[in-house]
Amino acid sequence: MSLRYAIAPAVRATAAPPIPKAKAWGPVYAASSAASTAPLLDLSQGVPGTAPHPRVLAALSEHAGTFEAAKYGSIHGEGALRTALAAELREKYGVGPGALEQADVGITTGCNMAFLTLLMVLCEPHTSSVLIPVPAYFNHAMSLSLQSVEPAYIPADPAQGFRPSLAAARAVLEQGAARVNGRDVTPRAIVLVTPNNPTGATYDGETLKQWYDLAKEFRVPLVLDETYRDFVDAPHGLFAEPDWRETLISLGSFSKGYRVPGHRLGSITASPALLHEVATVLDCMQICPPRTAQLALAPLLPELRGDLAEGSAAVAARRRLFEDVVNAVPGWHVASSGGYFAYVRFPEAYGARAAELGLAQGERVGSEAVARVLGERCGVVTLPGAFFMPALDDPVWARIPDAEALRADQWIRFAIANVSDEVIKQLGPRLEKLNAIVGV
Repeated sequence: MSLRYAIAPAVRATAAPPIPKAKAWGPVYAASSAASTAPLLDLSQGVPGTAPHPRVLAALSEHAGTFEAAKYGSIHGEGALRTALAAELREKYGVGPGALEQADVGITTGCNMAFLTLLMVLCEPHTSSVLIPVPAYFNHAMSLSLQSVEPAYIPADPAQGFRPSLAAARAVLEQGAARVNGRDVTPRAIVLVTPNNPTGATYDGETLKQWYDLAKEFRVPLVLDETYRDFVDAPHGLFAEPDWRETLISLGSFSKGYRVPGHRLGSITASPALLHEVATVLDCMQICPPRTAQLALAPLLPELRGDLAEGSAAVAARRRLFEDVVNAVPGWHVASSGGYFAYVRFPEAYGARAAELGLAQGERVGSEAVARVLGERCGVVTLPGAFFMPALDDPVWARIPDAEALRADQWIRFAIANVSDEVIKQLGPRLEKLNAIVGV
């Protein structure tokens, strides 16, 4: 369908959302005879698999029909929720009241909104770059593209559990302004996701302190996307640093731990000086975050700690079960896991089976081809690792050091929090079926 008007070049240059592409593989399988005895298993999207706590559901119902919830609220969110979240963060990170206060917390319409807002505040279009590990969460890469901010990809070595290279990051920062696509771009931030999406890799406190020190040395912010922090016992000790507000920006989400993704609540924890600038952008984008969920959750957070712990333990047990099931299938190996995700290497022998995977003879076998056959013929919908990397013919790879292992494109992301243990147990026979189809 044609339009009689133009679309912004940055939008046209940005990759389309990838999940619908993967979701389309499911109906192909569902229409097959195999689906009558082996139902479709969807492990493609990182969403909670269980309902919110009953008290959360009751509070949502109570507030949804009120006039108060229908009014505009504060740009940075309800004061009561900001105070409550600050208290929960102090508990989570083991710091006292002076280390983290209500003024350090802003509420956003989801964590993706928080990230996009930060880019608008921190990065001048066409002249900025952001250090980001690859594999990279695709919404982060899309947001960079939409804002005309160059990604300075830092390789996350599979042999090191997909931990990003601190040395490569230092080299980018030491270089400073670089010529990219005909423009001089300057590094403006370091972005890490922990536990990681897509790999599940979780960076320990010592590692994060090294990244914090690097960011501090080069006077750029360290942005931690901690969407999955409710599934880690002790994320890090950075909030105990007396000057953390000068360097650290932490992004959070209510979607996963509290299981309310449709209500779109996220957070930015940072210096009040930064939040003052963030308010300018938020006033144009959200005016205020959705109020019903804020009003419902604010008084409940302390008593939901047990529910968060139970949910975290259940997901951890499911990850262990997943690893046992997948690693028992010949050629398949869980390379890393954490939070909601597991990053799985498929058999190396698949590389010589292009025809069996529906490719032209001699065509390169990558994760998308494997994931497509896994979905369409075996009934397991996942996301290929290719969705989390630049296309292999993208010139950007020339600027990523030591990236040959990543270019092998041998990994698939499984989301394991949204399914039951019984679903996980069914994976073994499905992967064995794929092995049989491919002939390995």
